[in-house]
Amino acid sequence: MKQLIGIETTRYSEFFRRLFEEYAEGVTIEIGSSRYSSADVPSLLAEWCSNAEICQTQHFRLLRAGVELFGFHDHPRELFAAMSERSFVERLQTEQILRYRVYDHVV
Repeated sequence: MKQLIGIETTRYSEFFRRLFEEYAEGVTIEIGSSRYSSADVPSLLAEWCSNAEICQTQHFRLLRAGVELFGFHDHPRELFAAMSERSFVERLQTEQILRYRVYDHVV
């Protein structure tokens, strides 16, 4: 079993702004059926990073070196993070941007 971090927030735009600031280098981002690179982060912040746009998105993944670090499927209320990113998630919880829980995920 693999552990994942389940993320709960209503502040989607703030969460994704912070995510893109922290993970702006060397990443691949999937939004819907489109793929983006680190070079696209400024335009994603400007054009996609609003609660309305994020809530209409049905697929999101952020990968580094082919490893999925963050993602959701169907709706951002299903947002999760890899255990390797726990320190980032804990920082945002301290700032009251999100709440999280660790759960076992069968792969």
